[in-house]
Amino acid sequence: MAPDYKEIMQKLQARSRKRRDKLAEVFGVSSGRRIGVVLNTQMEVVARRKMNEVRWERSSRKRSRGAEDEEGNDQKLYIGSEIFLKGTQSANPHNDYQQHFVDTGNRPQNYIRDTGIQERFEEYPKLKELIRLKDQQIAEFATPPQYLPGDLHTLELRSTLRTDFDIIYIDPPLEEYERRAPGVYTNKTWNWQEVSTLKIDEIAGNPSFVFLWCGSAEGLDEGRECLRRWGFRRCEDICWIKTNKDKPGNTSYLEPKALFQHTKEHCLMGIKKSPVVLILAEV
Repeated sequence: MAPDYKEIMQKLQARSRKRRDKLAEVFGVSSGRRIGVVLNTQMEVVARRKMNEVRWERSSRKRSRGAEDEEGNDQKLYIGSEIFLKGTQSANPHNDYQQHFVDTGNRPQNYIRDTGIQERFEEYPKLKELIRLKDQQIAEFATPPQYLPGDLHTLELRSTLRTDFDIIYIDPPLEEYERRAPGVYTNKTWNWQEVSTLKIDEIAGNPSFVFLWCGSAEGLDEGRECLRRWGFRRCEDICWIKTNKDKPGNTSYLEPKALFQHTKEHCLMGIKKSPVVLILAEV
């Protein structure tokens, strides 16, 4: 029995209409007949392709003319990433560490450039002025460092110190450090449960800041929990990228769940500030 081609064609057309109606529903078109407005018709695609080809030919001719002009003026052709500066006209390249690794194969943090404090902000006058004002404030108002020996497991911070602090710096002897470098601490290391029991909230002023070194493993989560418990909101994550010139291929230790070699430490910065209450009233 010969197949009924008319019936087959009707089924295919009906299936095509269902697909177009579904697409129209997805793209927000009134009907399946207008789906071409969204997806573009074949003629529009061909016309756009020809237009792109014409634009490409024009740009190619411009580039070739530009290259001839540069050769005639004996200008230097730079192929390294150092010529692509970030918003500056100086001769010093910005610290594009990823591209530096691509160009040289050297570990980026071993070759940090513009590290001198005097030259670091030459291209950023506002930051340079901010650093100058900061140094002036420190010279006028900073107090000499003072030390109070004591066991923080038993020391009552509030009754001993009897003051509030604007800046609190915490660098605990974490278990993570001992795992990476056994013997680095002669005394007992601290776990995050012990760190969280410190009564930091009792000596923190309002407003105040806290800087908490937390390593690069479980401390990233536990440190944030400590900030919340002490009444601070995390506002920055300062990252110390370590150098390793002597042992560039050192992989003697990896964290249990780590995929990459340890190269950094994190310092969480928290801020504590009373909320501003705004009262609007009609007078």
